[in-house]
Amino acid sequence: KYALIDEKGKIKIIGFETIRGDWSYIAKEVQNHVFELIMKDVDVKAAVSYVNDIIKKIIRKEIPVEKMIIQKQLRKEIHDYDSIGPHVTAAQRMRDIGMFVGPGSVIQYGIEEGKGPLRERSRLPSESKSYDSEYYVTNQIIPAVEKIFEVLGCSKDVFLSQEQKSL
Repeated sequence: KYALIDEKGKIKIIGFETIRGDWSYIAKEVQNHVFELIMKDVDVKAAVSYVNDIIKKIIRKEIPVEKMIIQKQLRKEIHDYDSIGPHVTAAQRMRDIGMFVGPGSVIQYGIEEGKGPLRERSRLPSESKSYDSEYYVTNQIIPAVEKIFEVLGCSKDVFLSQEQKSL
């Protein structure tokens, strides 16, 4: 994994979440913006502040549900999965409503609030009305930026505000 600025001032990212398909749009957006703040402006405090602001917005449900959509590609037929993840459940729902789904299909889904495994809380974008703030903060936003900040000597604890702890 690396990120660099080329001769033209463009950031090139290899191996991070921004280029992988199985991360939410908001996680990719946050990671890209953090790279810009750090690599172009060398402003770590602004980057930490930006991430904390996004976390607060997620907790207050101010980020549109469309930005919470996760994409993951099916690698095999639905019935061939031993472990049923949220993308497989979403693919089954797509098939149930008459959509073609098979190996190579890109499955889009969101994670809604509730109890139980993620697979039971995955929803197709057309079904998503809300999202699980805690899931997105702890499994999408913080993991997308924590390795960047570790290199800069910041622990992920800088993102665990009092407001988030009350989740």
